[in-house]
Amino acid sequence: MTLPSPRVIIAVVGIVLLLILVLAIRGCSSGKTEAKLANGQGQAATQSGRDAVQTVGNQSAAETQIDATTKENEDAIRSAPGANAPVDPAARDAGLRALCKRASYIRDPRCVQFAPAR
Repeated sequence: MTLPSPRVIIAVVGIVLLLILVLAIRGCSSGKTEAKLANGQGQAATQSGRDAVQTVGNQSAAETQIDATTKENEDAIRSAPGANAPVDPAARDAGLRALCKRASYIRDPRCVQFAPAR
């Protein structure tokens, strides 16, 4: 049995080393890509959380403003001339029923009679 020539051995070793180098580069590249992807996903999740908190905060601020406006309206109506004039009980109940659906009136003692049964 004859040994392969030194040129063949060098060529085979060169090809094997080249394949190892190519696979190593691809592996590193894939790892970098996965790290970038994971980092991007983490940043997206963080931004999404910030957006959710801001949305909830904005909604809460809007509801607070709506409730304040409702209370101001009630005060204006009750202090207007003729506010003490008699009102038909059905009209009064309809008005109270509508007001009692608002968050600012839910705990008002006048709304207990309109609260849904539990």
